[in-house]
Amino acid sequence: MGWTVNVKDIDLLKLKDLSYDLAKKVNGSGFHPQHILYIERAGLFIAHEVASYFSCPLSGIYANRTGTNIKSKIKFILRYLPRYITHLFRQIELGSNMHVLKRGRNVYMEEKLPSKDLKVLLVDDAVDTGFSLNAVLESLEIHGYAKGQMKTAALTTTQKNPISRPDVSLFEQTTLAFPWSYDSREYKDAWRLYDKIKASISNQ
Repeated sequence: MGWTVNVKDIDLLKLKDLSYDLAKKVNGSGFHPQHILYIERAGLFIAHEVASYFSCPLSGIYANRTGTNIKSKIKFILRYLPRYITHLFRQIELGSNMHVLKRGRNVYMEEKLPSKDLKVLLVDDAVDTGFSLNAVLESLEIHGYAKGQMKTAALTTTQKNPISRPDVSLFEQTTLAFPWSYDSREYKDAWRLYDKIKASISNQ
């Protein structure tokens, strides 16, 4: 398993710029999606900007890890620790076998899948082991989506050899400390923004 040594702090303003850059890179690759499918929940932040760039609709799909999430039990402590400590925790987590041991994913959607006739871009915030990305792709193929109609994109690929690598990624072997992370000073603002974007999608 690759050990990620590069950590970048990303605030909401920078996130918007990076999401736009990701959309431009997808466009430059020659793929022009007709629907953006994002991996819930954090993928929504990026997918919202990407969908705006391509002027196409978006919807979410879940790929939840099976088992207990340790981070959720200590999230309130993380917010008050120095950034260099929480960055260290990120490195320990990614350098351990924690994600490898939790390979299982529960893939489901809140609403119906987009039409199989559309070109679909699957968007996530970060790809670590690639298990979530792989599980969603396998689920879509089971539902009849052709590989040639789908591409994948993420802001960063943190590990050197994930089992499934996004077609487009802005960063390689880089951990991004996102504004919705438990230790972020923008944590509440980020999730308020999530609710706002989610509501706007529901009203479309």
